[in-house]
Amino acid sequence: MKKTLRFLLTLLICGFVFANTANAIIDVDKKSEQANQNSSEKTTKKRFLQRVKVDENDASKQNSKDEVTLNSNAIENSTNADKPTAKVTIQDGSTLHLEDCIDIALKNSPSVRKYHDLVTVANSLLGQTKSNYFPSLGLGTGYTGSYLNNKSSSDFDNSYGLNASISQLLFSFGKVESRIKKAKLNKIAADFDLNNEVIKTIFNVKTNYYGVLAAAANIKVQEANILVNERQYQQTKAYFEEGLKSKIDLVNSEVYLSNAKLSYVAALNTYDLAVVALNNSMYIDGSPKYSIAKIESFNFDDKFASVGLKNTDQNEVKAFEAPALADGAVYQTSVQKSELINQSYKYSKFPYTLDESLTLAKNNRPDLKSYVAARDALKKELTYQKLQYLPDLTATGKYGFNAYKDNNQTNSFQIKGSLDFPAINVMNIKYSIDEAKARLDIADATVDKMEKDIYFSVQKAYVNMVQYEKKLPLTEVAVRQTFENLELAMGRYEVGLGNFLEVQDAIVNYNQAQENYVKLIFDYNVSIAQLELEIAKIDDKYKEDNKSEKTDTKKANKKGA
Repeated sequence: MKKTLRFLLTLLICGFVFANTANAIIDVDKKSEQANQNSSEKTTKKRFLQRVKVDENDASKQNSKDEVTLNSNAIENSTNADKPTAKVTIQDGSTLHLEDCIDIALKNSPSVRKYHDLVTVANSLLGQTKSNYFPSLGLGTGYTGSYLNNKSSSDFDNSYGLNASISQLLFSFGKVESRIKKAKLNKIAADFDLNNEVIKTIFNVKTNYYGVLAAAANIKVQEANILVNERQYQQTKAYFEEGLKSKIDLVNSEVYLSNAKLSYVAALNTYDLAVVALNNSMYIDGSPKYSIAKIESFNFDDKFASVGLKNTDQNEVKAFEAPALADGAVYQTSVQKSELINQSYKYSKFPYTLDESLTLAKNNRPDLKSYVAARDALKKELTYQKLQYLPDLTATGKYGFNAYKDNNQTNSFQIKGSLDFPAINVMNIKYSIDEAKARLDIADATVDKMEKDIYFSVQKAYVNMVQYEKKLPLTEVAVRQTFENLELAMGRYEVGLGNFLEVQDAIVNYNQAQENYVKLIFDYNVSIAQLELEIAKIDDKYKEDNKSEKTDTKKANKKGA
C-alpha cells in the first residue's frame, strides 16, 4: 500500500510539473515583456498634459489596416489603473482644482467601474482559453460488494479500487491557438473601451467645470449691469425732480432696471444648473458648498469661485442692493467698470496643426483601436471555423489500484496517445464559416466608417477652435469699445447733449459685449476640450494600465489567418 501511495504522489508531481511546462510554452515571451514593463515603470509620470511631438514618419511606420497597432502615442502605463472602490464625497468648505474634480469623477463613475469589470471578464476569458493547454487530472475511488447464493453454497466478495489519470492536449492543429489569439484581441479591445470611457468622463468634467466658471463670471456681469441701470435710474430721477428730464425717461429707466434684475435672476438660475451639472459629472450626491480654482481663462476676479446653489438658498434669495447714491447723482465710471476689461485675457494657442491633430487622432483614439482589435478577433474566429474539422492530438496516462478480500492486490498503468476527430457536420461548418466572413465584413465596414468619422470630427473641432481663438482678441476690443461708448454717452447725457435712449443703447451694448465675452471664453475652452477628446489627448496619470497590449497585439497578429 505504501508503494502505491508513493507512486500516486509521484504521478501528481509529474502532472504539476507538466502543467507548469505547458504554461511556460504558452507564455514563453513573458520575460522580455516584463523587462519592457520595468523600463516603462521607471519613466516619470507627469501630472499635467504632456506635449507630444508628432513624428512625421508616423504614417509610414503604421502597420497595415489588417492589424492592431500600438505606438508610443497609444495607451500606456497609469498610476491609477486599479478599479475604484470607495465612493468619494466633497466636504463643505473644500477647495478643488480641475484635476481634483477629474479624480473624483473617475473614482465615482459607475461607467468606469463597469468597464473595469469588463476588462476583468475579458482577462478571465483569456485565461479560460489558455487552460486548454493545461493537463486535466482525474482521481477516483470505489467500493464493490457482491453476494452470490445458490442451493449448494453462498459467497460474499468485496473489493475497493483507486484510479488516477492525467490527460494533456498536445496539438490542436491551430484551433486552440486561434481561440487564444481571439481572446487576447478581445482583452485589448476591452482595455481600449475602458480608456475611451475615461477620456469621455474627463471631457464631461472639464465642460461642466468651465460652465460653472462661466456662469459665475456672468453673474458678475449682471451685477455690474444692475449697478449701471441703478445709477442711471437715480440720475434720471434726480433730473426729473429738478424738471430737467421728462417722466418717460424716468419710466424707461425703471423698466431697464427691472429687466437688469430679471437678467440677474436668470444668471443665478444658469449658475445653479451649471453647479448641478458639475456635481452630476462627478457623481456627487447632495449639494455641498465648496470652491473651485479658476483657471487662467476664467481668472477674472477672485482666485476661487464658490460652488453652491443660490436660488434654492433663502439666504441668497434677496434683491440686489445698489451702493448708496453719490452726492449729486454723478455717474462714477469706476463702479460700473467690470474686471473683465481690467486685464488682458491670457491663453495658450493649441500646440498642434490640423495635420498633426489628424495624425494624433488616428494613432491615439481608443474607440478606433477597440474596433480594430475586435475586427482582428473576428479574423481569428474565421480561422477557427475553418479548422473545426481537424483532430486533436492528446496523450493520456492512467493508473489503477484494486484490493480484494483475500489480500490480493493489482496495479495497472496505461499510457495512450490518440488522434481524436470531432463529429463533422459539413453543412454546419459551411454556414459557420459564412457567418464568420459576414461578421468580418461588417467589422471592416465599421472600422472604415469610424476612420472617416474621426477625420471629419477632428476637422470640425479644429475649425471651431480656430474660430474662437481668432474671435477672442476682437471681442475683448469690443468690450473696451462699448465701455468707452458708455462713458461718452453718459457724459453727453450729463451736460444735456445726449438723450436717454442713447445712454440706454450704450448700457445694453456694453452688457451684451461682456456677456458675449464670457460666453466666447467658455466656448473656446470647451472647443479645446472637445479637440483633445477627438485626438484622445489625455494626461498620463489618467491612462489605464495597458502595459502588455503592444506585446500581446504583435503576438496575436504575427501569424496570418
